[in-house]
Amino acid sequence: MPLQPHTPAWAEISLSALKNNFKALAKIARGSRILPVVKANAYGHGAVPVSQALLQAGAKMLAVATVQEGAELRAFGVDCPVLVLTPTLKEEIPDLLENGLTPQVSSLGGAMEVAQAAKKMKTGPVPVHVKLDTGMGRLGVKLKRVLEEIQAIRKVPGLKVEAVYTHLATADWTDPKYAWKQITHFNQSLETLRQKDGFFPMTHVANSAALLTYFPQSAGTWVRPGIALYGIYPNPLFKNKVALTPVMQVKARIIHLKKIDKGHSVSYGRTYTASKPVSVATVALGYADGVHRNLSNKTQFLVGGKRVSQIGTVCMDMLMLDVSKVRGVKVGDEAVFFGRQGKAKIGVEEQADLSGTISYELLCAVGERVSRLYV
Repeated sequence: MPLQPHTPAWAEISLSALKNNFKALAKIARGSRILPVVKANAYGHGAVPVSQALLQAGAKMLAVATVQEGAELRAFGVDCPVLVLTPTLKEEIPDLLENGLTPQVSSLGGAMEVAQAAKKMKTGPVPVHVKLDTGMGRLGVKLKRVLEEIQAIRKVPGLKVEAVYTHLATADWTDPKYAWKQITHFNQSLETLRQKDGFFPMTHVANSAALLTYFPQSAGTWVRPGIALYGIYPNPLFKNKVALTPVMQVKARIIHLKKIDKGHSVSYGRTYTASKPVSVATVALGYADGVHRNLSNKTQFLVGGKRVSQIGTVCMDMLMLDVSKVRGVKVGDEAVFFGRQGKAKIGVEEQADLSGTISYELLCAVGERVSRLYV
């Protein structure tokens, strides 16, 4: 029997698939520790249950995007080191320190703000991870100032530079030469720190894509997989590197059935008009739940183990399907946006392609009112 909670829409999250993905990635990391990225509510999967499962699988440290995300993990008893991957505003630093989170710093000024707050709060030395901008152009110390900047940060009282790291812009194979250039710049900067400053910090460079392609050249103390942990490949070409299982499936119930005649239209704007009599199923899922409106009249769902077409404009709370070719459909039956039903499957990557986006966005877009069911 398929799992169906007493809610109109839900996401099934397989914690066993998550743990298996973690272990599979750990095998190809060749000695680098896995630093799982659980930002953005663990890519929509639920930060707390996912973090707890990853710690059970062997993770020793986690990465989030914001202080608020880290504080949420602390509130639910997650006590491992937690790295905050974006700069912390001055007003947030007390919360960061109170929760024992590890900040990233991209400048001497940012490092000094953390140190000043730590001094006022009388905390011990604060470990920090210094980010280098090797070509992402978003955050980080400029390469021309790496030695000077890190030397200055290391001299700030109350701080301890635990690691240096960077982020790759094109590791998904969109521009291999640029990715190699970034990795080379990082390794050269690291060598400069070692030779001229005698500093041997811990490191992390590889995201999911780099772990599956630019490895071991992008190896570090840690690797930072995000999307791959959740069973999604950054690029379909990477599927031969490691076997991953999608962790999330999004499903909803059929809440109404009706038949319309030829010439009748469906939903806002009359973007769909029936060319023949059609059996229409209304499903409790809409763009507020993560089904992008631009999928209207383009995508398919699974009903009764068969692919059926979505018809009419996707609404905020509902969408409609043509179930004319599915026998025995009933109110309360399951419709699958992405996932499996019997032998049939629709991947989140397929829905993302149709929507003109990436799977990351669709996973993160799954709304709060879509119940998470952990299995």
